[in-house]
Amino acid sequence: MLRHYERYLQTKCQVISIAGTYVYPIFKVGYTSLMEDADMIFSDVEISACPETIIVLLRDPYARFQSGVDEYCKQNKKEFKDVYAKIKSRKLIDRHFMPQYLWLLHLYKWHKGKVCLKSFEYIKEITHFHRRANEEHPTIEPINNFIKVDRLLMNNINRTVPLEEIIRKYANVLS
Repeated sequence: MLRHYERYLQTKCQVISIAGTYVYPIFKVGYTSLMEDADMIFSDVEISACPETIIVLLRDPYARFQSGVDEYCKQNKKEFKDVYAKIKSRKLIDRHFMPQYLWLLHLYKWHKGKVCLKSFEYIKEITHFHRRANEEHPTIEPINNFIKVDRLLMNNINRTVPLEEIIRKYANVLS
């Protein structure tokens, strides 16, 4: 399954600082709010200047999948049911709904330290800016390939662990 995501793993990786808190923003997990409130942005090799531990917010996989598919439809002016059918038949992948684990894999290219995994609600401790709070999204059945690994990741909320440990622990879930 990883081969389907290669294009996304080649994009720019960014860690931000908000008042001295270093966060790795993930699409549909407060990304827009975090980026707008960022004091500093570190890209790719610059990430080595960040502290050893970076906060990563994780969102409930079901809610993120629904929100991500909805966002993809809005940005691309596509019908929800058509997009969902393409995703289900494995003909469509996008950063808005790909597993959060893959975002961690992307970070691992540039950060070999630890991550502090926090629930999405922790965003209120980082920023008071909430660009898209309380948006309604169509209800759909999440596709297991997109949420399976993230459901397992959620067991690590409020833990600080070496990023490498997370990458290795869940590497086989996507296959």
